[in-house]
Amino acid sequence: GCQLRRMCTRRRRVRGAIVAMVTPCVVASRLCCAGDCARAFASVAGEPPVLLARRAPSGAKAVGARAMFLGRSPLAAALSAAAPESRKQGRSFDRSALALAAAAAAAAAAVASSSASSASRCEAASGAGRPQPRHFRRLSVVCTRKDGTQHLEELPAVALGADKSGGSQAPSVFVAAGSQTDKPFLGFGGSFTESSAHSLGRLPAEKQQEVMRAYFDPQRGLGYSIGRVHMGSCDFSLSSWTCGDFAEGDHALGGFSVEKYETLGILPMMRQAAALAGAPITLLASPWSPPPWMKTKKQFHGDGRLLPEFREAWALHFVKFVQEMGKKGVPIWGVSVQNEPEAAQIWESCIYNAEEETVFIRDHLGPSLARNHLSDIKVLFWDHNRDGMFERAAATYADPEAAKYIWGMCMHWYGDPRYESWPPRVEVPYMDRQKDAKPIFELKGCAGFENVRRVADLRPDKHILFSEGCQELGGRPLSQLLGDWNVGERYAMNIINDLNAGCEGFIDWNLCLDETGGPNHVGNLCCAPVICDGKSGLPLYQPSFWYLGHFSKYIRPGARRVLSSTSRDALEVTSFLNSDGRLAVVVMNQSEVSIKFWMKIAGEGKGPVAAALVEAPARSIVTFVADDGEAELPFWRRLLPSSWFKTVEPWQRAAK
Repeated sequence: GCQLRRMCTRRRRVRGAIVAMVTPCVVASRLCCAGDCARAFASVAGEPPVLLARRAPSGAKAVGARAMFLGRSPLAAALSAAAPESRKQGRSFDRSALALAAAAAAAAAAVASSSASSASRCEAASGAGRPQPRHFRRLSVVCTRKDGTQHLEELPAVALGADKSGGSQAPSVFVAAGSQTDKPFLGFGGSFTESSAHSLGRLPAEKQQEVMRAYFDPQRGLGYSIGRVHMGSCDFSLSSWTCGDFAEGDHALGGFSVEKYETLGILPMMRQAAALAGAPITLLASPWSPPPWMKTKKQFHGDGRLLPEFREAWALHFVKFVQEMGKKGVPIWGVSVQNEPEAAQIWESCIYNAEEETVFIRDHLGPSLARNHLSDIKVLFWDHNRDGMFERAAATYADPEAAKYIWGMCMHWYGDPRYESWPPRVEVPYMDRQKDAKPIFELKGCAGFENVRRVADLRPDKHILFSEGCQELGGRPLSQLLGDWNVGERYAMNIINDLNAGCEGFIDWNLCLDETGGPNHVGNLCCAPVICDGKSGLPLYQPSFWYLGHFSKYIRPGARRVLSSTSRDALEVTSFLNSDGRLAVVVMNQSEVSIKFWMKIAGEGKGPVAAALVEAPARSIVTFVADDGEAELPFWRRLLPSSWFKTVEPWQRAAK
């Protein structure tokens, strides 16, 4: 026990074979606490240990007695095998014995890993990369609720068994785990704006690291893997600027540069995100405005259009941006033609009708990328609200020459009068027949949820990406929205609806903003999932952060959506099968009452439905992860405090 603890302190570890030896041992007449050893190992390894329990012979100064191992760890097996030899020689498990056992375990783990990898590669080659559903036996449960008691809290697992609900009309969520969609999921992420980099930079260095880890670390954070960056300035910049200093009329863009992204902290932020994520971030680049001299009204803002004679130069700008960002170590995955092409704003904007956008893609952007060996760069169009996306899709995809360059369409969520002050609104009246015909109404605007499915049906060979959404302040101070639970529910409602309609990725707007909801050079202030309070030096995690985590932590890149439904309207659900075979089911309850329901999971073929009675508390979101593990904890695990096996991250402590 003592020797193992010393090894732990030096951070020695065999990957895939984590073991702690728990024993009341006497070394140099000093009692050594077994619990300290287990805690030490768990803190170093970052995961619970497999435990070896053994009995100490009376009067022994060191322990080399009979061992019993629990679990199937290679190191546990190696140590167990080494025990008889140690007894013969009358000595304990010393450093050399532990090292020998560790080496044997490492070899066993390597062989197992190699076999698993080979099997995985063969399966991917023969099965077109589709995840294979497991025989689901256990539901892991993660909950966030408005009453403040839980924020992405892991609850005890639930065993799946026979369906005892009594029928399909019982309160239930039904998941057809074998009904996978064809398109792998891209992931979740946020936008690397100048305002986000500026706000983050006002925090102390350790808090900056905390926020970035909270977003991008796949084990210790939300696991963000995609993002968006503005090409030139946007409203969430401190001023209007271009990518370099251009001479007016310079079609060759001789002064092009992305050095401003370095000095503003945007590029360092993106590099840090990739390092924490363990892979390059899938980045979408979007322009808000061409240089003013390329436009009809010679200004960044307003209803100016791109002049036809500068279309080729503007297409070259896209090429240079992709190339220069790549040289900086930040690869660009795709580009959208224009942010909000039908919005004439008081900040950077440029108007394109359907014909202008189609012509730009067909005759300029697509060919320019191809000529410069950038045909792998994805081209997306629209990048505006759902209300007009189907009409724009029908017009743009109707041109086959333009369509051949297009990967897909991206969209925003704005236009819902339940959350915004500017959209047109109507009240649809009803009577509550269960409350003495009390008059009530439903508020409708131009959110356009159904248009996502219509676009997916129109061109099933193309793709849909959510590229921007946030809660606008609408003239209110940010202090009125801090902790607003409705904002988190808005995020989840939009994500669930869009994913179920065929959306393949979700990019939030600003990753973080300051305590005013900015900075924004025209005062268009908004909320973000993380508010960086420059006065206190603390990050403030908002309900939207927790709600986003219920999706991004458990629906991983490469997952396939599977069909799911609910028999109760108050429960909103989406479900995905991850590439490792685990099934993630996200259920939101926006009502003020807790709802008990049956989680039912149908496997492939005619196998029985696995079910469990679970609960969605009032004003909550719950993620259920189904796998083939055991719901009941092993005997040794039940003897130890659960707090030993939980790692509480700084962003989780901040919530409490």
